[in-house]
Amino acid sequence: MFSQINFLKDEIDNFKNDGFVNNLIIILYSLFPVFLIIGTALSELAIILLCFYFISNFFFKKENIFKNKLFYFLIFIYLALIINLIFSLNISNSFIRNLFFIKYIIFILGTINFLSKKKYRIPLLFKIWSIILTIFALDMFIQFFLGKNLVGIESPLKFHRVSGFMGDELKAGSLLLGLSLIPACFLINNDKHKNIGFLMIVLFLAAIFISGDRSNFIKSLIIISSLSFFVKKELLKKLLMLFTFLITFIIIILSNFETLKDRYKNKIFSELASNNYNLIKFIDKTEYGKIYYTGIKLFQDNKFFGVGNKNFRLLCDEKFQKEFLEKNDINKEKFRCNNHPHQIYIEILSEHGLFGFLTLVILLIFFVKDNLSFIFKKKNLLLSCLFLTILINFTPILPGGSFFTSFNSTIFWLNFSLFYAIKKTIN
Repeated sequence: MFSQINFLKDEIDNFKNDGFVNNLIIILYSLFPVFLIIGTALSELAIILLCFYFISNFFFKKENIFKNKLFYFLIFIYLALIINLIFSLNISNSFIRNLFFIKYIIFILGTINFLSKKKYRIPLLFKIWSIILTIFALDMFIQFFLGKNLVGIESPLKFHRVSGFMGDELKAGSLLLGLSLIPACFLINNDKHKNIGFLMIVLFLAAIFISGDRSNFIKSLIIISSLSFFVKKELLKKLLMLFTFLITFIIIILSNFETLKDRYKNKIFSELASNNYNLIKFIDKTEYGKIYYTGIKLFQDNKFFGVGNKNFRLLCDEKFQKEFLEKNDINKEKFRCNNHPHQIYIEILSEHGLFGFLTLVILLIFFVKDNLSFIFKKKNLLLSCLFLTILINFTPILPGGSFFTSFNSTIFWLNFSLFYAIKKTIN
């Protein structure tokens, strides 16, 4: 798609002069997509190593990352998690997630400070991400058309879902939604690479579509559609062309692949029509609807503080489930246990209660209020894309992964850090 040497030339020249330790730190950030593809143990290790680096700088180089006003925002979240831990029905389940959230506080503040120090660091990061994620997306197409990817991996749900290099983990759509659109928008912002950026957006959206991840594909369309409100007028025509290419691709795929046609057209539009386009009734009859129902019932039984972070899975325990079903008036046909509720608001209500839900609402209002006018004023495509990618996690009704798992938390807080690092460089 492009010559990697020329593509990275300016950034590599700066990289060579940045010092050995700084180079290692930049490499760690650049490889986050690879870490997440291989497994969250690697991304967790990278975050911990970066935290140690930032703490050592605090003590030995007197770099006070805690001066950032976001520190109070993050401490507010941490205190809410500590309160949640105190009221948790199973403290051992919640302990690590809640208490060790402090690593994200150090990671976020350190990332903003480090990446905004030198202007070449963020461009280098996004250019490397764009190369890694392009290879990942192209590999997904190989698996989709040939049944196996470049290294012979088959998807665990062959013909229905595509996983690419992630093997048994059906998270390819989540990874691309969280990380791919941002470097593509960065390239569009750069006149030299604008056309490459548009091609990449088409590639990434098409890859999310063939992944079979319907929820994340809908979310990706919401992000791209919403960008039209934030970008300069000259980009709107190209966004319209992008949609034309994408719709053409979708029509071709749905016409030739019955499994995807059934997954998207029949299981969404046909079933919506059979429910008179009532979205609530439609969701209620799906497998996700059963999990939502369970989560709502669990919230009603633990209104103020929920059952505790990571404790939705208690429902799969035979003794807990028996007592829960006996205590509450529950329709057993609609009931279903799982590791998490698969919807962020139901997850917060069931595991964190009204206290956690109000905390989330306050923080969301603060984030939007603090940044919306700035984004409209600057009309910076990259910053707008990051803003929307962060907010898309809080889409109502649509299912998604657990907000607090290592995979989703890493992507979310990485994007959150990048947003404020870029905002700092713009300022």
